Parts: sequence; structure tokens; C-alpha cells
Amino acid sequence: MSETTEERIDRHAARGGIGTPTFEPRTRDGWIFLAGLLLFWVVYNGPPVPELAGIDLRLGMAGPASSNAWKWLGALLLIALVLWGERRGLASLLITKPTSKDIEWAFSAFGGVMAWSWIASLVAPQEENSGVATITSMSIAGVLLLIVTAAVTEEVAFRGYLQERLGSLLHSRWIGAAVSLVIFIAPHVVFFGPSWLFHQLVGTLALVAFTLIRRNLVATMLLHFLINAPILIPTVLAKL
Repeated sequence: MSETTEERIDRHAARGGIGTPTFEPRTRDGWIFLAGLLLFWVVYNGPPVPELAGIDLRLGMAGPASSNAWKWLGALLLIALVLWGERRGLASLLITKPTSKDIEWAFSAFGGVMAWSWIASLVAPQEENSGVATITSMSIAGVLLLIVTAAVTEEVAFRGYLQERLGSLLHSRWIGAAVSLVIFIAPHVVFFGPSWLFHQLVGTLALVAFTLIRRNLVATMLLHFLINAPILIPTVLAKL
């Protein structure tokens, strides 16, 4: 399918400077954004109630795994809203083919985050907490699915949609990034405890900075996956 003029404009705008909005908002975008926020809630929190009319909305699952299907559904509906509601292309979500440089930067950023994690573990080893215990008690396959789900759906919701839409509506990518960052941090602190900030905030800041600089969500998803992947180590050890 050939690229439309508007999609081409969006694609070039998405690659603009760090502070440049992804696109020039139209009058209807504010109303569409309200619908997007409802879908964002699905990715952020899963189903609003455990069951409806006797139907188990968590599909018989408990813990973090219960929201996996809802995160995928919410992310796909957000993409559908952008394509058919906003009439914008995937590039407006920063979903484009990554370059070899994007991939190289993702691995370099991961190396920096891991270096900080090592230093942080020497300065103040992370305390045992219920959040980590909950994840490591899951099966290895379950944790891997959780990591992939978070890397893909959270990047679509937080960086691709919320950060970029707020950035364009408020004419500042910095504001969009700051608001998205705060909302992203909150549930992680609640789940993993305050020590998460010292050990993992650097990784979250790396995701935000990487998205602002490289402007490629697929590469950001890779970085997100790499940053979360080490949780597999205590999961495997727990099984042994």
C-alpha cells in the first residue's frame, strides 16, 4: 500500500528534533484523545472489575499474568484508534522499521543501565519485596510472556501514545515525556516498593531518553525487553 501525503508528513515529523511535537493537532484530536485515555486505562490497569455478569474478566488468572491479555487488547485498540480514528499512520506512534543504528544504540543503552544496576547493587542491595517474589514464583514461560507483554504494550501505551499525543496536544515533547514518566513510575513503585526507584529508575529514564532521541518505538521495545530480562535469573534460580 502506497504511503499517503499525511502519513509521509507524520513520518518526517516523528523524526524531528527532541522537543518538536510529532504532528500538528487538529480540532477533533482532543476528543479522540479522551477515547484513547480509556484504552490506555486498559493497558495500565487491566479490566476495571474482576468479573462482569458472572464472566471472569481475568480469565482465571491471578497476579500480574491476569492483565496480559488486556494489555494486548488495549494496545491493539490504541493502534486501531490511531489508524482509523485519527487517520494517522503508525509513524505517529513512532512504529517504524528500526535502523541498524537504532539497534546498536539500544544495546549500548542496555549496557549503561546494567552498569548502573551493578553499582546500585554494591551500594545498596535491593531489598526482598513481595513484587519480586510474586514474579519469581511464576513459571519461566509465564515470566517470559510477562516481559514481552510489558516491552510491547507498555511502550505502545506510554511512549508511543501517551507521550507523543500529549507532546503534540501541548506542543512540547518534554511535557508529554514528563507526564508519561510519572504515570509509568507510580504502579512500579507500588508493586516493587520504594527501593525500585534507586535500582530501576535509571532504566526507565533510559527508555524515555531513548525514545526522545532515536524516535523509534520498535528499538525502544527491544531496550525495554533487555532491561526487564534479568528478572529471569532469579526466576530460574528459584526453580532450581
